[in-house]
Amino acid sequence: MIKHVVSWEFAQDNKAANLKRMQALLEELPGLIPEIVDYEVGLNIKDSELAMDMVLISAFADETALQGYANHPEHKRVVEALHSVTSRAVIVDYKI
Repeated sequence: MIKHVVSWEFAQDNKAANLKRMQALLEELPGLIPEIVDYEVGLNIKDSELAMDMVLISAFADETALQGYANHPEHKRVVEALHSVTSRAVIVDYKI
């Protein structure tokens, strides 16, 4: 099993609206991409200079499934939208 964790820092312009919109787009993906085993999107609730704004914690059967997710057209569509409203992303993939 592979865990795929991504956290984003959003640009300040229309931040609240963009967070809500990106959360909704991300939450559509489990219904569209069969490789996803588990999927959780969360918005930060703590005001800290170290905090990111949103996190995705997802799971895949293996690295091949994770790659299938990464290459899926629906995933690419959401990634493109995220790039337009975020200023930073941090990713960790690990085996469990």
